[in-house]
Amino acid sequence: MAVTQIAAGRAFNYKDCWGAVGVSKNRFIQPIDVAKGAGDVLYVANWGIDFQPSTRITKITLGHQWIADIGSTGNGDGQYLWPGGLALDRDENIYVSDQSINKIVMFDKDGVFLGKWGEAGNADGQLNRPSGLAFDKDDNLYISDTRNNRIQQFSKDGKFISVWGEKGSGEGQLNMPWGITVDKNGDVYVADWGNDRIQKFSADGKYLATFGKDELNRPSDVAVDKDGDVYVADWGNNKVQVYEPNGTYLVTLIGDAVELAPWAKKVVEANPALIKARQRANLEPEWRLHTPTTVTVDQDYRIIIGETHHHRLQIYQKDSQYEDSQFNL
Repeated sequence: MAVTQIAAGRAFNYKDCWGAVGVSKNRFIQPIDVAKGAGDVLYVANWGIDFQPSTRITKITLGHQWIADIGSTGNGDGQYLWPGGLALDRDENIYVSDQSINKIVMFDKDGVFLGKWGEAGNADGQLNRPSGLAFDKDDNLYISDTRNNRIQQFSKDGKFISVWGEKGSGEGQLNMPWGITVDKNGDVYVADWGNDRIQKFSADGKYLATFGKDELNRPSDVAVDKDGDVYVADWGNNKVQVYEPNGTYLVTLIGDAVELAPWAKKVVEANPALIKARQRANLEPEWRLHTPTTVTVDQDYRIIIGETHHHRLQIYQKDSQYEDSQFNL
């Protein structure tokens, strides 16, 4: 069922969902982050459950086609224990932050292990529970250094460049930063998880603005589309909040997955008892977002939301050609 929300001359259309709980191929175990590759390719970092051997990156298409599983659970080459963030460089090489061993692990787009770097600590260039990752236009990597309450910038091969931020609740201060993104102008947006807000900084760490300080509850990720609209995975409120470039609240996406994802539908259809139980149940909680940890927006305005506790993705589409006589003059 298509659901459309209209706000300030923009339309947001629910399009699709997919996913079912599982440890291989076209299933997810707590999708913690998503990165968009070329064409319709997606990379989904699976967090796993209780350190079970289920952490991996699922390479998949928006057309529901599984391509590959990349990496595995462990601390050897090509492995990671506790993925916290995922990002792609301009060559579509894959970078994963491992919160357990304080490393950045790298693969090429076909899943070939390329290397790893990083060490634990709080000095410049050291990491403590790294989570969100984002590349700028020069292929420099920003890292949310979560337990150190700061943002660090590195070259793609791990050379330290700069650091900014400190623990606190004032402007420019951070409390367990999580998701991070860089807009087309090079400005950096940080999901300031412990302070219930998004902060915007210049590329060199100068504080610029705050988003959502009255609406958000433990925001886990942030994305910016090419028009400058800001999307926030509002983890504690089970929503995605959308803001205009100036920080004005725009609209809320709550999840509209009335139809089961294809893989989940197969599971239900194979179990007559489950079909009957679902006919008696209130299914609305199933439709809605549950602990959304990641949101990303591609160049075609597709809004991709990962839900850890529903083990799936929901997709919305922003209509960039929407006509409204009140706003499109």
